[in-house]
Amino acid sequence: MKLSKEILGKPIISIFAGKEIGKVKNFVINPEQRSIEFIIVQNDQWDFGIKAIPFKLVEGLGDYAVTIDSENAVIDLADIPIANELLGKNIQIKGTRIISRKGHHLGQITEYYFNPETGKILGCLLDTPDSPSVLPEDVVITFGKDITVISDEGDQPLVSDEVFRNKKNETKPSSAEEPTFTQDTVSTAVNELDLEELIGKTLSANLYDLAGQILAAEGSVITSEIVNQTKSMGSNKALELALKVVE
Repeated sequence: MKLSKEILGKPIISIFAGKEIGKVKNFVINPEQRSIEFIIVQNDQWDFGIKAIPFKLVEGLGDYAVTIDSENAVIDLADIPIANELLGKNIQIKGTRIISRKGHHLGQITEYYFNPETGKILGCLLDTPDSPSVLPEDVVITFGKDITVISDEGDQPLVSDEVFRNKKNETKPSSAEEPTFTQDTVSTAVNELDLEELIGKTLSANLYDLAGQILAAEGSVITSEIVNQTKSMGSNKALELALKVVE
């Protein structure tokens, strides 16, 4: 379990090249999945465009650096429609007010914990008068741009930071927290290899072609024709297809 501030600003290292390719600038949050979807890369020498790394392609989040296999993991977010949708929502979590379903105000989020293996948001940290308190993710209804809405179940949804950390350390991650794809599966998708393994799986969102037209609608079953069309559009589209698959 890590705090977002523990990763922001850290160097990003390519394992195979043995060099630093940039630093962690920010995160792109997927509010529906309640997870970090992309890590935005800061490199002042790159051309225009927002460059990012899909969280599923991160090898490690260490004390010194974030590691990835190679620079092939870095994509241009402009080429991924789902990334543009998430950027438009601009969900930051930090700085949002916590409002209950019945309209009660509990405070403001200053930080959040996430699972370093999956990117899943685990809890939100508040600065309370006595000591830091944590809002567990399972009481959140909506992560919004300005407001985080929670349920009214229970008299006190907040727990102390110490209690929350101890509880998470004692609990093993459930299968629901596992990523949809393993690191190797997504990496091969980026290199346009083994996309045939996705045939028969279901799309979790619309898949668009390079002209912005729908190639396959949400809920569609992936066919060999869809795979071949995706291959012809390059590695970024292959990655998008992999990210939009539900097992």
